[in-house]
Amino acid sequence: MKEIRDLVVLAYGAFGGAISGKTNLQKKVYFLGVGLGKESELGYRAHYYGPYSPAVAEANSELKSMGYLSECSTTWGSDHRGFEIARYDYDLTDEGLRLLIRKKKEHSDMWRKIERLSDMMKSAGDLNYWELSIAAKAYFILRKHGGQASLEQIQKSASPTSALLATELVISTG
Repeated sequence: MKEIRDLVVLAYGAFGGAISGKTNLQKKVYFLGVGLGKESELGYRAHYYGPYSPAVAEANSELKSMGYLSECSTTWGSDHRGFEIARYDYDLTDEGLRLLIRKKKEHSDMWRKIERLSDMMKSAGDLNYWELSIAAKAYFILRKHGGQASLEQIQKSASPTSALLATELVISTG
């Protein structure tokens, strides 16, 4: 778990010390994990908004409880079932920034790779959590099918809405 916490801290560092939204965090760490060859260690599994790792969520929670992250929630009312709709934004605290400096030195090779991978992600534009979710879900499904999948296989592996959006995204960019 310590190595996952370290990776999450380095991810925050690579994205300016702050990440808006738990889904956004999950997808950024997912793509970093894939690029680092650590996808299986992170324990990602299929989820509604694309790959989800309980270990990444736990590491983020631990970093918050240890005082390395501050959390701010924004509420936008309730959904049709009465559940509150909120986004949780995270920033490295001063102590978190000191931890980041130590982890950059301790994992210098991994940090250089994370910097390179995050720069590649940033060059795709300022993707929101929904766009990252679609990309992560499509990539996750393609890997599951050995790198190639028909539109029908993608549609069977994903919820109808996200499959349709992912299909449209692939068609519009390809």
